[in-house]
Amino acid sequence: MALPTNGYAYGRMSARSIAGYTALLFLLIYLLPLSMRPIISPDESRYGAIALEMLHTKDWWSMKLVGLSYYEKPPLGYWCTAISMAIFGENAWALRLPAALAALVTAIATGQIAARICKIPNVGGVTSVVQLSMLFPWVFGSVAILDGIFTAFITVCVAFFVYAATDRVKRWRMFFLAISGVAAAGAFLTKGFLGLAFPAIIAGGWLIWQKRWRDLFVLPLVPIASAAMIAAPLIIQIDKHNSGFWNYFFWVEHIRRFTSPDSNQHPESWWYFLPMIPVGALLWSINIGKIWNGFRQTMFCDRGVSLCAIWIALPLLLLSASSGKLPAYILPIFPAISIIITVTLLSYFSSSTLVTSWHDQLGRQLLILIALMMASLIVTGQSWVYADPLWHSNSQWRVALLSLALFTWAGLDSWAHRAQTPIYRLWRMAFSPTPMLMMISLLFPTALIERSRTAVESLANHANMIAQAGTIIADSSMATSVAYTTKRFDMYFIAPGGELNNELEIPEEKARFISQPDLLAHVAQKQAHGSVVLIMTHNNYKLFHALGAPKPISEFIDGDVSVALFAQVK
Repeated sequence: MALPTNGYAYGRMSARSIAGYTALLFLLIYLLPLSMRPIISPDESRYGAIALEMLHTKDWWSMKLVGLSYYEKPPLGYWCTAISMAIFGENAWALRLPAALAALVTAIATGQIAARICKIPNVGGVTSVVQLSMLFPWVFGSVAILDGIFTAFITVCVAFFVYAATDRVKRWRMFFLAISGVAAAGAFLTKGFLGLAFPAIIAGGWLIWQKRWRDLFVLPLVPIASAAMIAAPLIIQIDKHNSGFWNYFFWVEHIRRFTSPDSNQHPESWWYFLPMIPVGALLWSINIGKIWNGFRQTMFCDRGVSLCAIWIALPLLLLSASSGKLPAYILPIFPAISIIITVTLLSYFSSSTLVTSWHDQLGRQLLILIALMMASLIVTGQSWVYADPLWHSNSQWRVALLSLALFTWAGLDSWAHRAQTPIYRLWRMAFSPTPMLMMISLLFPTALIERSRTAVESLANHANMIAQAGTIIADSSMATSVAYTTKRFDMYFIAPGGELNNELEIPEEKARFISQPDLLAHVAQKQAHGSVVLIMTHNNYKLFHALGAPKPISEFIDGDVSVALFAQVK
């Protein structure tokens, strides 16, 4: 379909306003809440422990998790986290900052792609805030995992390739293609071969759709060369410091996990990702009716439709073919979803009167109703409804905060629907849930967290005592939390190893695992050389006592975390 020529039908904003609003949204819902939420195990404590070990050992090449070889990912994501901690301190804010910055880079790159393929005023800026305000990009931009960094590299790679492929004068084509390859190398060095597969199938599929057969063989040459120039020296250094890394990484972490259901950590059905898409696109996906109506009168040019369709479909097919699945795996397709949502909603609003429909009013009224219910719990003193199930303490002010956030959301939603142009309506819609997204970290259900696998918060108050012990013995499931909290990476582990079982069969590493029957004897042996701290789940600690354990000089039990200190026996 032809692109519309009257840009004023959508409204305009200055470049300064776009940059300011985008920065404000990023500050409010990404940067400010980063340190408000407890560290979640095993993922955040794992990546934090790896980065801390790099910092404390000053060995940036060896990939170690609590002193054990850990060959699950290449090191670029760990380097980003370690650099952040070196600059901003060893804390939760610095741990999560790379993911947040990656979300911003992804949003900016997504906006640039939208501006390139859709000639609508300010479409790039609006697409960026839509990307930032969607559920999955926000969630995974606020936690310390590698998928956000990986997605940023993929999006930048696609953005520069799109610029090269649509550069009519070809003046900057070589530069765009070279940077595209550098970004692909970054994706590869963050999560592995998917960093090469995703750009290849997106770019290749897009060129095939357009029947650009010559470009299909010519355009990828420069990105391949630049990616090889960046990645090859690092690949050699990684292999030099991590014997057998690439063999293990390729065959175990890629081929075996992709082809063998028994080898996958998270087996799911082939359709698992399909319901994840509308969930991940919240709160924008609730406008599905408007999105569909806008799509039928789309303002996409043909290359825009094909790019977004390829970008969503082919990676989704590739990921669905593997039995191992997690919601974060589909994060790289959300830039394409953001572009579709932005352009179709602009199309819908530009072709209809900007009046508030009954279902828009219904959503706002539901927010007000829930807020009033929350407020009534405080006024009537019904503390039993919200105290123990979610929070052990300070539950009353948390419910008040939730009520205030919902009221503010409803007010901002009303403000959004009073906008007189499509551009301003979408900007305001993106800002409407901001109070709720800001408060979620403060409303985190601490009681549920304490009953989960999280141990970092429980161990934090005793970190000095644990770190000063001569020997630390920990349940394998708690090892990363102990390492992150104490900065000790020389502990022993109670078998089975779980994620610490790297299958590398390195003798000195295998010697650090202790079976349950041998635990009592091992504690006694280590007591001859110094104090011993034992960190276990509550059930395992009871089993240890049943074996006739010595009396500790101090112990504490917090949720599922049990810590016992045994004195040196001379």
